[in-house]
Amino acid sequence: MSSDPSERPSDGTSAKIESRSHETGAIHHLSRFRGPIFLSERDEPNDRVRCPIHGFIKYSANERRIINHPIFQRLRMIRQLALTEFVYPGATHTRFAHSLGVMEVASQAFDSLTAKQGDRLESIFGAVAGFEGVALAKARQILRLAALLHDVGHIAFSHAAEHSLHKGMGHEALSEKIITDGELLGGLLTEMYGEDVPSLVASLISKSGPVPQFKVLQDIVSGQMDADRTDYLLRDSHYCGVDYGRFDYRRLIDSLDLIEEEGVLSIALKREGIHVFEALILARYQMSVQVYYHRLRRVYDKYLEWYFENLPEGLPQSVDDLIGLNDFDMFGRIHVDSADPALPQYQWAERIANRRHHREVFATGMDARVKQLRIARKLTDQLKSEYTDVHIFDDLAKASIHKLVQPDDRDEGGGVDVRLIRPYGLAVSVAEESQLLRDLTTEFQCVRVFADVEPESDLRNEIKARAQVIWRELGG
Repeated sequence: MSSDPSERPSDGTSAKIESRSHETGAIHHLSRFRGPIFLSERDEPNDRVRCPIHGFIKYSANERRIINHPIFQRLRMIRQLALTEFVYPGATHTRFAHSLGVMEVASQAFDSLTAKQGDRLESIFGAVAGFEGVALAKARQILRLAALLHDVGHIAFSHAAEHSLHKGMGHEALSEKIITDGELLGGLLTEMYGEDVPSLVASLISKSGPVPQFKVLQDIVSGQMDADRTDYLLRDSHYCGVDYGRFDYRRLIDSLDLIEEEGVLSIALKREGIHVFEALILARYQMSVQVYYHRLRRVYDKYLEWYFENLPEGLPQSVDDLIGLNDFDMFGRIHVDSADPALPQYQWAERIANRRHHREVFATGMDARVKQLRIARKLTDQLKSEYTDVHIFDDLAKASIHKLVQPDDRDEGGGVDVRLIRPYGLAVSVAEESQLLRDLTTEFQCVRVFADVEPESDLRNEIKARAQVIWRELGG
Protein backbone atom coordinates (compact mmCIF):
# COMPACT_ATOMS: atom_id res chain seq x y z
CA MET A 1 0.00 0.00 0.00
CA SER A 2 1.24 3.48 -0.79
CA SER A 3 2.42 5.58 2.15
CA ASP A 4 0.80 8.63 0.61
CA PRO A 5 -2.19 9.48 2.89
CA SER A 6 -4.02 11.03 -0.03
CA GLU A 7 -4.42 7.65 -1.70
CA ARG A 8 -7.36 5.44 -0.81
CA PRO A 9 -7.83 1.71 -1.37
CA SER A 10 -10.24 1.15 -4.25
CA ASP A 11 -11.48 -2.30 -3.28
CA GLY A 12 -13.76 -1.23 -0.44
CA THR A 13 -11.55 -2.74 2.28
CA SER A 14 -11.18 -1.15 5.66
CA ALA A 15 -7.40 -0.79 5.43
CA LYS A 16 -6.26 2.25 7.42
CA ILE A 17 -3.24 4.54 7.67
CA GLU A 18 -2.41 6.59 10.75
CA SER A 19 -0.89 10.04 10.46
CA ARG A 20 -0.31 12.71 13.08
CA SER A 21 -0.55 16.40 12.28
CA HIS A 22 2.72 18.10 13.24
CA GLU A 23 0.83 21.32 13.96
CA THR A 24 -2.11 20.01 16.04
CA GLY A 25 -1.07 16.57 17.20
CA ALA A 26 -4.43 15.22 16.04
CA ILE A 27 -4.44 11.55 15.04
CA HIS A 28 -6.08 10.86 11.67
CA HIS A 29 -7.25 7.38 10.73
CA LEU A 30 -7.43 7.44 6.96
CA SER A 31 -9.52 4.97 5.00
CA ARG A 32 -11.72 4.84 1.95
CA PHE A 33 -14.53 6.16 4.11
CA ARG A 34 -13.85 8.97 6.59
CA GLY A 35 -13.42 7.29 9.95
CA PRO A 36 -13.22 8.84 13.43
CA ILE A 37 -10.50 11.40 14.10
CA PHE A 38 -9.31 12.06 17.65
CA LEU A 39 -7.85 15.20 19.19
CA SER A 40 -5.04 13.36 20.96
CA GLU A 41 -3.99 9.94 22.21
CA ARG A 42 -5.91 10.60 25.44
CA ASP A 43 -9.07 11.02 23.35
CA GLU A 44 -8.84 7.64 21.65
CA PRO A 45 -11.50 5.27 23.06
CA ASN A 46 -9.26 2.59 24.55
CA ASP A 47 -11.48 1.82 27.57
CA ARG A 48 -14.79 0.02 27.35
CA VAL A 49 -17.76 -1.06 29.41
CA ARG A 50 -20.45 -3.62 28.64
CA CYS A 51 -23.98 -2.49 27.90
CA PRO A 52 -27.01 -4.77 27.41
CA ILE A 53 -28.32 -2.48 24.66
CA HIS A 54 -25.22 -1.58 22.65
CA GLY A 55 -22.72 -4.29 23.52
CA PHE A 56 -19.48 -2.49 24.31
CA ILE A 57 -19.42 1.26 24.87
CA LYS A 58 -15.95 2.70 24.41
CA TYR A 59 -14.56 5.84 25.99
CA SER A 60 -11.25 7.64 26.27
CA ALA A 61 -8.89 8.44 29.14
CA ASN A 62 -10.13 12.03 29.18
CA GLU A 63 -13.76 10.93 29.14
CA ARG A 64 -13.00 8.53 31.97
CA ARG A 65 -12.11 11.53 34.14
CA ILE A 66 -15.56 12.96 33.53
CA ILE A 67 -17.33 9.64 34.03
CA ASN A 68 -15.49 9.09 37.31
CA HIS A 69 -16.26 12.59 38.60
CA PRO A 70 -18.63 12.52 41.63
CA ILE A 71 -21.14 14.77 39.84
CA PHE A 72 -21.48 12.23 37.03
CA GLN A 73 -21.19 9.17 39.29
CA ARG A 74 -24.24 10.40 41.22
CA LEU A 75 -26.33 9.45 38.15
CA ARG A 76 -25.83 5.82 39.24
CA MET A 77 -28.21 6.65 42.09
CA ILE A 78 -30.92 8.24 39.92
CA ARG A 79 -33.26 5.84 38.17
CA GLN A 80 -34.26 6.55 34.63
CA LEU A 81 -38.00 6.05 35.22
CA ALA A 82 -38.50 7.08 38.85
CA LEU A 83 -41.15 4.81 40.46
CA THR A 84 -42.08 2.96 37.28
CA GLU A 85 -40.70 -0.17 38.95
CA PHE A 86 -43.94 -0.17 40.97
CA VAL A 87 -45.62 -1.13 37.69
CA TYR A 88 -42.76 -2.77 35.74
CA PRO A 89 -40.45 -4.34 38.37
CA GLY A 90 -37.46 -4.47 36.03
CA ALA A 91 -37.40 -0.70 35.48
CA THR A 92 -34.54 -0.01 37.91
CA HIS A 93 -31.99 1.19 35.32
CA THR A 94 -30.25 4.51 35.81
CA ARG A 95 -29.46 7.84 34.20
CA PHE A 96 -25.80 6.79 34.34
CA ALA A 97 -26.25 3.89 31.93
CA HIS A 98 -28.56 5.93 29.70
CA SER A 99 -26.02 8.75 29.41
CA LEU A 100 -23.31 6.34 28.28
CA GLY A 101 -25.74 4.89 25.75
CA VAL A 102 -26.61 8.30 24.29
CA MET A 103 -22.90 9.03 23.83
CA GLU A 104 -22.52 5.76 21.93
CA VAL A 105 -25.51 6.33 19.63
CA ALA A 106 -24.52 9.95 18.96
CA SER A 107 -21.04 8.82 17.99
CA GLN A 108 -22.42 6.21 15.60
CA ALA A 109 -24.65 8.82 13.97
CA PHE A 110 -21.78 11.29 13.58
CA ASP A 111 -19.50 8.63 12.10
CA SER A 112 -22.22 7.59 9.68
CA LEU A 113 -22.58 11.17 8.47
CA THR A 114 -18.84 11.81 8.18
CA ALA A 115 -18.43 8.60 6.19
CA LYS A 116 -20.76 10.12 3.59
CA GLN A 117 -20.26 13.85 3.98
CA GLY A 118 -16.94 14.25 5.78
CA ASP A 119 -15.57 16.94 3.48
CA ARG A 120 -18.74 18.98 3.80
CA LEU A 121 -18.80 18.78 7.59
CA GLU A 122 -15.09 19.53 7.83
CA SER A 123 -15.61 22.66 5.76
CA ILE A 124 -18.48 23.86 7.97
CA PHE A 125 -16.85 23.13 11.32
CA GLY A 126 -13.46 24.31 10.12
CA ALA A 127 -14.84 27.80 9.55
CA VAL A 128 -15.42 28.19 13.31
CA ALA A 129 -12.69 29.88 15.34
CA GLY A 130 -10.68 27.32 17.27
CA PHE A 131 -11.59 24.45 14.95
CA GLU A 132 -8.96 25.08 12.30
CA GLY A 133 -7.08 21.89 11.46
CA VAL A 134 -9.07 19.74 13.91
CA ALA A 135 -12.60 20.39 12.69
CA LEU A 136 -14.02 16.86 12.67
CA ALA A 137 -12.07 15.71 15.70
CA LYS A 138 -13.22 18.64 17.85
CA ALA A 139 -16.82 18.55 16.60
CA ARG A 140 -17.02 14.83 17.33
CA GLN A 141 -15.61 15.31 20.83
CA ILE A 142 -18.00 18.14 21.66
CA LEU A 143 -20.88 15.99 20.45
CA ARG A 144 -19.77 13.08 22.65
CA LEU A 145 -19.49 15.35 25.67
CA ALA A 146 -22.93 16.87 25.09
CA ALA A 147 -24.46 13.40 24.71
CA LEU A 148 -22.69 12.14 27.82
CA LEU A 149 -23.69 15.15 29.93
CA HIS A 150 -27.15 15.96 28.55
CA ASP A 151 -28.86 14.54 31.67
CA VAL A 152 -26.24 15.50 34.27
CA GLY A 153 -28.72 17.99 35.76
CA HIS A 154 -31.27 15.35 36.73
CA ILE A 155 -31.87 14.92 40.43
CA ALA A 156 -33.95 12.55 42.56
CA PHE A 157 -36.75 10.75 40.67
CA SER A 158 -35.90 12.52 37.39
CA HIS A 159 -38.96 13.91 35.57
CA ALA A 160 -41.42 12.65 38.18
CA ALA A 161 -40.44 15.24 40.78
CA GLU A 162 -39.05 17.86 38.44
CA HIS A 163 -42.01 20.25 38.67
CA SER A 164 -41.62 20.34 42.45
CA LEU A 165 -37.84 20.23 42.88
CA HIS A 166 -36.70 22.18 39.82
CA LYS A 167 -38.89 25.24 40.25
CA GLY A 168 -37.16 28.04 38.40
CA MET A 169 -34.48 25.71 37.00
CA GLY A 170 -35.40 22.66 34.93
CA HIS A 171 -32.95 19.82 34.52
CA GLU A 172 -31.72 21.26 31.20
CA ALA A 173 -30.80 24.57 32.84
CA LEU A 174 -29.15 22.74 35.73
CA SER A 175 -27.19 20.61 33.25
CA GLU A 176 -25.93 23.78 31.53
CA LYS A 177 -24.94 25.22 34.91
CA ILE A 178 -22.99 22.10 35.85
CA ILE A 179 -21.23 21.96 32.47
CA THR A 180 -20.16 25.62 32.44
CA ASP A 181 -19.46 26.31 36.14
CA GLY A 182 -15.73 26.14 36.83
CA GLU A 183 -16.40 24.81 40.33
CA LEU A 184 -18.48 21.92 38.97
CA LEU A 185 -17.53 20.29 35.63
CA GLY A 186 -16.61 23.43 33.71
CA GLY A 187 -13.10 23.57 35.13
CA LEU A 188 -12.34 19.97 34.21
CA LEU A 189 -13.68 20.41 30.68
CA THR A 190 -11.61 23.56 30.23
CA GLU A 191 -8.47 21.86 31.51
CA MET A 192 -8.80 18.94 29.08
CA TYR A 193 -10.31 20.57 25.99
CA GLY A 194 -9.97 24.35 26.15
CA GLU A 195 -11.84 27.42 27.37
CA ASP A 196 -14.40 27.40 24.57
CA VAL A 197 -15.57 23.82 25.10
CA PRO A 198 -17.86 24.10 28.18
CA SER A 199 -20.05 26.75 26.51
CA LEU A 200 -20.08 24.86 23.21
CA VAL A 201 -21.13 21.64 24.94
CA ALA A 202 -23.84 23.46 26.89
CA SER A 203 -25.14 25.07 23.70
CA LEU A 204 -25.91 21.65 22.21
CA ILE A 205 -28.35 20.85 25.02
CA SER A 206 -29.69 24.39 25.40
CA LYS A 207 -33.21 25.24 24.29
CA SER A 208 -31.84 28.46 22.82
CA GLY A 209 -29.66 26.36 20.54
CA PRO A 210 -26.05 26.55 19.36
CA VAL A 211 -24.45 28.68 16.66
CA PRO A 212 -25.83 27.69 13.21
CA GLN A 213 -22.77 25.62 12.28
CA PHE A 214 -23.48 23.25 15.15
CA LYS A 215 -27.20 22.71 14.58
CA VAL A 216 -26.40 19.33 13.03
CA LEU A 217 -24.71 18.27 16.27
CA GLN A 218 -27.65 19.46 18.36
CA ASP A 219 -30.06 17.51 16.17
CA ILE A 220 -28.01 14.35 16.80
CA VAL A 221 -28.30 14.83 20.56
CA SER A 222 -31.89 16.05 20.67
CA GLY A 223 -33.97 16.13 17.49
CA GLN A 224 -36.66 14.06 15.83
CA MET A 225 -34.19 11.22 15.10
CA ASP A 226 -31.88 11.80 18.04
CA ALA A 227 -29.53 9.70 20.16
CA ASP A 228 -31.36 10.51 23.39
CA ARG A 229 -34.70 9.24 22.14
CA THR A 230 -33.11 6.21 20.49
CA ASP A 231 -31.37 5.06 23.64
CA TYR A 232 -34.19 5.64 26.09
CA LEU A 233 -36.75 3.85 23.91
CA LEU A 234 -34.52 0.82 23.50
CA ARG A 235 -33.27 0.85 27.10
CA ASP A 236 -36.64 1.47 28.75
CA SER A 237 -38.38 -1.24 26.74
CA HIS A 238 -35.59 -3.69 27.59
CA TYR A 239 -35.78 -3.11 31.34
CA CYS A 240 -39.56 -2.86 31.47
CA GLY A 241 -39.79 -6.19 29.64
CA VAL A 242 -41.91 -4.87 26.78
CA ASP A 243 -41.34 -4.81 23.03
CA TYR A 244 -43.05 -1.50 22.28
CA GLY A 245 -39.85 0.57 22.15
CA ARG A 246 -37.76 -1.64 19.88
CA PHE A 247 -36.88 -0.58 16.36
CA ASP A 248 -33.95 -1.06 13.98
CA TYR A 249 -31.90 1.93 15.10
CA ARG A 250 -28.81 0.79 13.21
CA ARG A 251 -30.77 1.00 9.97
CA LEU A 252 -31.98 4.46 10.97
CA ILE A 253 -28.42 5.64 11.61
CA ASP A 254 -27.30 4.21 8.28
CA SER A 255 -30.10 6.12 6.55
CA LEU A 256 -29.06 9.54 7.87
CA ASP A 257 -27.69 12.10 5.45
CA LEU A 258 -27.25 15.86 5.13
CA ILE A 259 -29.18 18.37 3.09
CA GLU A 260 -28.64 22.08 2.58
CA GLU A 261 -31.64 24.29 1.92
CA GLU A 262 -31.61 28.07 1.95
CA GLY A 263 -28.08 28.05 3.30
CA VAL A 264 -28.91 25.87 6.33
CA LEU A 265 -27.41 22.40 6.73
CA SER A 266 -29.71 19.86 8.36
CA ILE A 267 -29.91 16.15 8.99
CA ALA A 268 -32.14 14.41 6.48
CA LEU A 269 -33.36 10.88 5.90
CA LYS A 270 -32.71 8.76 2.85
CA ARG A 271 -35.88 7.32 1.34
CA GLU A 272 -34.96 3.74 2.25
CA GLY A 273 -35.03 4.72 5.93
CA ILE A 274 -38.64 5.88 6.02
CA HIS A 275 -40.03 2.62 7.41
CA VAL A 276 -37.63 2.50 10.34
CA PHE A 277 -38.37 6.18 11.03
CA GLU A 278 -42.06 5.27 11.15
CA ALA A 279 -41.13 2.48 13.57
CA LEU A 280 -39.35 5.04 15.79
CA ILE A 281 -42.43 7.26 15.94
CA LEU A 282 -44.70 4.28 16.65
CA ALA A 283 -42.32 3.13 19.38
CA ARG A 284 -42.55 6.54 21.00
CA TYR A 285 -46.35 6.47 20.83
CA GLN A 286 -46.67 2.98 22.27
CA MET A 287 -44.11 3.54 25.04
CA SER A 288 -45.86 6.77 26.00
CA VAL A 289 -49.25 5.10 26.28
CA GLN A 290 -48.11 1.84 27.87
CA VAL A 291 -45.17 2.92 30.06
CA TYR A 292 -44.41 6.64 30.45
CA TYR A 293 -48.03 7.65 31.03
CA HIS A 294 -49.30 4.42 32.56
CA ARG A 295 -52.11 5.25 34.97
CA LEU A 296 -50.35 3.91 38.10
CA ARG A 297 -47.05 5.52 37.24
CA ARG A 298 -48.94 8.81 37.02
CA VAL A 299 -50.45 8.22 40.46
CA TYR A 300 -47.04 7.73 42.04
CA ASP A 301 -45.69 10.78 40.23
CA LYS A 302 -48.46 12.73 41.96
CA TYR A 303 -47.51 11.27 45.34
CA LEU A 304 -43.90 12.35 44.83
CA GLU A 305 -45.00 15.85 43.87
CA TRP A 306 -47.22 16.19 46.92
CA TYR A 307 -44.60 14.64 49.19
CA PHE A 308 -41.93 17.18 48.24
CA GLU A 309 -44.35 20.10 48.40
CA ASN A 310 -45.23 19.16 52.01
CA LEU A 311 -41.68 18.92 53.34
CA PRO A 312 -41.62 21.20 56.40
CA GLU A 313 -38.15 22.60 55.60
CA GLY A 314 -39.26 23.55 52.08
CA LEU A 315 -37.70 22.66 48.77
CA PRO A 316 -33.94 22.84 48.10
CA GLN A 317 -32.84 26.09 46.52
CA SER A 318 -29.10 26.02 45.82
CA VAL A 319 -27.38 24.06 43.06
CA ASP A 320 -25.38 22.12 45.64
CA ASP A 321 -28.56 21.11 47.47
CA LEU A 322 -30.26 20.07 44.23
CA ILE A 323 -27.46 17.87 42.93
CA GLY A 324 -27.16 16.35 46.37
CA LEU A 325 -30.58 14.70 45.99
CA ASN A 326 -30.71 11.14 44.70
CA ASP A 327 -33.22 8.31 44.68
CA PHE A 328 -31.44 6.22 47.31
CA ASP A 329 -31.35 8.95 49.96
CA MET A 330 -34.91 10.05 49.23
CA PHE A 331 -36.23 6.48 49.31
CA GLY A 332 -34.68 6.16 52.75
CA ARG A 333 -36.27 9.34 53.97
CA ILE A 334 -39.65 8.42 52.50
CA HIS A 335 -39.62 5.14 54.41
CA VAL A 336 -38.71 6.95 57.65
CA ASP A 337 -41.44 9.55 57.11
CA SER A 338 -44.00 6.83 56.37
CA ALA A 339 -43.84 5.79 60.02
CA ASP A 340 -44.64 9.21 61.53
CA PRO A 341 -48.31 10.30 61.11
CA ALA A 342 -47.52 13.68 62.65
CA LEU A 343 -45.56 14.79 59.60
CA PRO A 344 -47.33 16.83 56.89
CA GLN A 345 -45.75 14.62 54.21
CA TYR A 346 -46.69 11.40 56.00
CA GLN A 347 -49.73 10.36 53.96
CA TRP A 348 -47.82 10.50 50.66
CA ALA A 349 -44.75 8.81 52.10
CA GLU A 350 -46.92 6.05 53.53
CA ARG A 351 -48.64 5.41 50.20
CA ILE A 352 -45.30 5.17 48.39
CA ALA A 353 -43.63 3.00 51.04
CA ASN A 354 -46.54 0.56 51.23
CA ARG A 355 -47.63 0.78 47.56
CA ARG A 356 -51.11 1.77 48.70
CA HIS A 357 -52.47 3.80 45.84
CA HIS A 358 -55.70 5.33 44.59
CA ARG A 359 -57.69 3.40 41.99
CA GLU A 360 -58.93 4.56 38.62
CA VAL A 361 -62.69 5.10 38.50
CA PHE A 362 -62.98 6.89 35.17
CA ALA A 363 -60.90 7.67 32.07
CA THR A 364 -61.51 9.41 28.79
CA GLY A 365 -60.11 7.93 25.60
CA MET A 366 -56.47 8.47 24.62
CA ASP A 367 -57.42 11.18 22.14
CA ALA A 368 -59.64 13.39 24.28
CA ARG A 369 -60.69 16.72 22.80
CA VAL A 370 -61.04 20.03 24.60
CA LYS A 371 -64.76 19.51 25.23
CA GLN A 372 -64.13 16.09 26.75
CA LEU A 373 -61.38 17.47 28.98
CA ARG A 374 -63.73 20.11 30.32
CA ILE A 375 -66.47 17.57 30.95
CA ALA A 376 -64.02 15.28 32.74
CA ARG A 377 -63.05 18.09 35.10
CA LYS A 378 -66.73 18.80 35.84
CA LEU A 379 -67.24 15.09 36.42
CA THR A 380 -64.45 15.11 39.01
CA ASP A 381 -65.97 18.06 40.84
CA GLN A 382 -69.38 16.38 40.95
CA LEU A 383 -67.93 13.12 42.28
CA LYS A 384 -66.10 15.07 45.00
CA SER A 385 -69.34 16.78 46.03
CA GLU A 386 -71.22 13.46 46.19
CA TYR A 387 -68.51 11.37 47.89
CA THR A 388 -67.15 13.79 50.47
CA ASP A 389 -65.53 11.04 52.56
CA VAL A 390 -63.44 9.75 49.63
CA HIS A 391 -60.29 11.47 48.39
CA ILE A 392 -60.73 11.95 44.63
CA PHE A 393 -58.46 13.66 42.12
CA ASP A 394 -58.01 13.76 38.38
CA ASP A 395 -54.92 13.77 36.23
CA LEU A 396 -54.35 15.06 32.71
CA ALA A 397 -51.85 12.81 30.92
CA LYS A 398 -50.61 14.64 27.84
CA ALA A 399 -47.65 13.84 25.61
CA SER A 400 -46.24 14.95 22.27
CA ILE A 401 -45.62 12.01 19.94
CA HIS A 402 -43.93 13.99 17.19
CA LYS A 403 -43.71 17.54 15.88
CA LEU A 404 -43.40 16.80 12.20
CA VAL A 405 -44.65 19.24 9.61
CA GLN A 406 -47.78 17.88 7.94
CA PRO A 407 -48.74 18.44 4.28
CA ASP A 408 -51.90 20.33 5.26
CA ASP A 409 -50.31 22.58 7.89
CA ARG A 410 -51.28 26.19 7.37
CA ASP A 411 -49.13 27.95 9.96
CA GLU A 412 -45.44 28.46 9.33
CA GLY A 413 -43.06 27.43 12.10
CA GLY A 414 -45.59 25.10 13.66
CA GLY A 415 -43.55 21.92 13.33
CA VAL A 416 -40.22 20.30 12.59
CA ASP A 417 -39.57 19.71 8.91
CA VAL A 418 -37.65 16.44 8.68
CA ARG A 419 -36.58 16.18 5.06
CA LEU A 420 -36.74 12.96 3.10
CA ILE A 421 -34.31 12.62 0.20
CA ARG A 422 -36.01 10.99 -2.74
CA PRO A 423 -34.12 9.48 -5.68
CA TYR A 424 -32.25 12.00 -7.84
CA GLY A 425 -31.80 14.34 -4.86
CA LEU A 426 -35.34 15.64 -4.55
CA ALA A 427 -36.31 16.44 -0.95
CA VAL A 428 -39.77 16.55 0.63
CA SER A 429 -41.20 16.59 4.13
CA VAL A 430 -41.20 13.07 5.50
CA ALA A 431 -44.96 13.14 6.17
CA GLU A 432 -45.61 13.72 2.47
CA GLU A 433 -44.14 10.29 1.79
CA SER A 434 -45.66 8.46 4.76
CA GLN A 435 -49.38 7.79 5.03
CA LEU A 436 -48.79 6.40 8.52
CA LEU A 437 -47.23 9.64 9.79
CA ARG A 438 -50.03 11.67 8.24
CA ASP A 439 -52.67 9.63 10.03
CA LEU A 440 -50.93 9.14 13.39
CA THR A 441 -51.91 11.62 16.08
CA THR A 442 -49.22 14.15 16.94
CA GLU A 443 -50.07 13.94 20.63
CA PHE A 444 -52.32 12.08 22.98
CA GLN A 445 -54.16 13.36 26.01
CA CYS A 446 -56.32 11.60 28.51
CA VAL A 447 -57.99 12.56 31.77
CA ARG A 448 -58.17 9.89 34.43
CA VAL A 449 -60.07 10.14 37.71
CA PHE A 450 -58.75 8.32 40.79
CA ALA A 451 -60.41 7.57 44.13
CA ASP A 452 -59.06 6.29 47.44
CA VAL A 453 -60.95 3.00 47.42
CA GLU A 454 -60.10 -0.68 47.65
CA PRO A 455 -59.56 -2.40 44.28
CA GLU A 456 -62.52 -4.81 44.33
CA SER A 457 -64.79 -2.92 46.70
CA ASP A 458 -68.46 -2.17 46.20
CA LEU A 459 -67.67 1.51 46.73
CA ARG A 460 -65.27 1.55 43.78
CA ASN A 461 -67.85 -0.12 41.55
CA GLU A 462 -70.47 2.35 42.71
CA ILE A 463 -68.27 5.37 41.93
CA LYS A 464 -67.32 3.95 38.53
CA ALA A 465 -70.98 3.45 37.65
CA ARG A 466 -71.89 6.92 38.90
CA ALA A 467 -69.07 8.45 36.84
CA GLN A 468 -70.46 6.90 33.67
CA VAL A 469 -73.90 8.34 34.41
CA ILE A 470 -72.43 11.83 35.03
CA TRP A 471 -70.36 11.61 31.86
CA ARG A 472 -73.46 10.92 29.78
CA GLU A 473 -75.51 13.61 31.55
CA LEU A 474 -72.81 16.20 30.82
CA GLY A 475 -72.74 15.26 27.17
CA GLY A 476 -69.53 13.25 27.10
